[in-house]
Amino acid sequence: MPFTVGEKLRVQFRKHLRKGHVRNAQLDPTPSGIVSQIAEDGEVFIVKVDRSKGGQLWFSDIRVLLEHEGIHELFRYNSVRRAHWMLKNLWDRIRAEPASVDHLKTRYFDRLEIELEERTCILDGLGQSYSPILNFFRWIPK
Repeated sequence: MPFTVGEKLRVQFRKHLRKGHVRNAQLDPTPSGIVSQIAEDGEVFIVKVDRSKGGQLWFSDIRVLLEHEGIHELFRYNSVRRAHWMLKNLWDRIRAEPASVDHLKTRYFDRLEIELEERTCILDGLGQSYSPILNFFRWIPK
C-alpha cells in the first residue's frame, strides 16, 4: 500500500529527528490558536518548523502555512512541480563562477525554491530542516 502525502512527510522528519540532525522541528505539533482557526475540516498538522528568520512553518497533510505576524497559506502540495536546494539555477551559477560555491552554501544552505504551477515560493531560514523538507518534496508525486 503506498504512503499518503502525510505519511511521507512524517517519515522524513521522524528519521532526521531520531538521528538528532534536526532541532528546529516538532512532529505532530498542537496547532496554535490562529492556525486552528484556519484549519480545514479534517486537516492534520504533521510538522512545525521554527524558522531562523522568525515565525513558524506549519506542514499539514495538504499544505504549508507560514505563521509570522499573522497566518498565510504559502501553497498546497498538489501545486508543487519541483523543489530546488538553495537556488533553482544553482548549477548554472556554480559553472559561471566556481569560486562562489562556499559563499552560496554559507548564505543559502537552508533555503529551498519550490516551483509551483504558476509561481515559485521561497522557503528560507529552515535550519537543518531543509533536508527532510527537500526529501519530502522530491518524494511526493508531481
